[in-house]
Formats: sequence, C-alpha cells, structure tokens
Amino acid sequence: MLERPEYQLKIKLNGRLFSRVIIDQHYKLKHSESMNDQLILELVKSLDGEELTPESKKGDFEFFKVDPILRDSKPYRVILTICLFDDFVGVINAFRVE
Repeated sequence: MLERPEYQLKIKLNGRLFSRVIIDQHYKLKHSESMNDQLILELVKSLDGEELTPESKKGDFEFFKVDPILRDSKPYRVILTICLFDDFVGVINAFRVE
C-alpha cells in the first residue's frame, strides 16, 4: 500500500482543533489526473469551522462524506475520518463529482 503523507494544517471541525491532515493515496488509483495532495489540502482547508454529521462510527473513528465542496466552480467529494482521541483529520478519498 502507498504511504500516507502527513501535513501540518490547523483546522477546526465539529468544535475540535486539529493540527494535522493525513492523506491516504487511494485517490491516485482512479483520480490521479484530476487530484493531488495540494488540491486535497485546499478542499480540507475550506471546511475550517464547519460542523459535519458523521456517516458512520467505528471504534475510535467517525467517518464523513462531504460534498459538494466547490473549488474553481468544480464540485468535489471528500471522504474524511477523525479520531476521537487524536489531533488529525484523515482523508480516505477525494474526487470530482458531477
């Protein structure tokens, strides 16, 4: 499996402060032509201050499907996870939607 790069990024989601974003490289399997880590970081930054409703919970993690996130008038979907006991936001996948 591909590495998961970690980036320093301060962001507030659901009233919690996070200092890191970890991006799974799964998006490169099908969306490498339209996505990259920098674009994903911009999409995540745009969520700062948001209150998101989890799609599901498993153990110490909550999972979110966030769409549409508009960037340059183009809609994207980002699949996120947050750990209830750590200070990172995990990006599971990200891609353009119609």
